[in-house]
Amino acid sequence: MERLSTFAEMFVEDVNKEDSMVVGFFGTIVNILFKAFLLAGIPFIAYVLLEFAGLF
Repeated sequence: MERLSTFAEMFVEDVNKEDSMVVGFFGTIVNILFKAFLLAGIPFIAYVLLEFAGLF
């Protein structure tokens, strides 16, 4: 239990810093997920538009 409280204290201390590693890590993950959804979504939207237009 003591190790968990120590980890929580380190986490809170890092998040409150100006150049937090945790916040930077989550920012990187969000950017990667956004690019993945964008790359997967554009062909899907094109397919849906072609399907509704009757061209495919």
